[in-house]
Amino acid sequence: MGAHLMDHPVWGLKLGDPSSIETISTPFNGVSYPNATTTYYEFAAREGLPPVKLTWYDGGFMPQRPAEMGEVKLEGTGGVLYIGTKGKMLQDNTGARPRLLPVELHNSFGAPPEHMPRVPHQAHEMNWVNAIKGTDTISCPFSYAAHLTEIMLLGIAALRANAKLNYDGEAMRITNNTGANDLLTRQYRKGFELAL
Repeated sequence: MGAHLMDHPVWGLKLGDPSSIETISTPFNGVSYPNATTTYYEFAAREGLPPVKLTWYDGGFMPQRPAEMGEVKLEGTGGVLYIGTKGKMLQDNTGARPRLLPVELHNSFGAPPEHMPRVPHQAHEMNWVNAIKGTDTISCPFSYAAHLTEIMLLGIAALRANAKLNYDGEAMRITNNTGANDLLTRQYRKGFELAL
């Protein structure tokens, strides 16, 4: 789910590769994944925008409930909470129901106008088929999906390294833990090598 939930902040805030990644977790034996994790990402300033700290909660770990929510509880079904210098915004796990906090602020602004093209009827499978046929533009190209996947997998690398990692995205290298670079590749068995 990480790529689905992180899509909106990565795209909306024009986030590139994280410069540092740290994952904490419930007990982890190195074989099966822990019950819960929290991953802290830091992204550098870019295109005139300030640095961003992004935190991914998984498996029941949750952020502190914003006071602006009043008595309403955070739902455990997933979502994104943006904390900005001028306010906070919450959205459900698919990007649905974006809303400013508190509700009075949201009600005073109303819904923003839609500027981006939408996949008709949210038929993403048909968008994929039609893009293959050349009759539509894919809503999420591989280049963008690969970027989201890389961000999430760096969180797993930080978990397995049990350390905060500094990352050079252009070189695709961890700069402060040479052993952790082994987590970014694998040695394939004979006959199963990748042919590039």
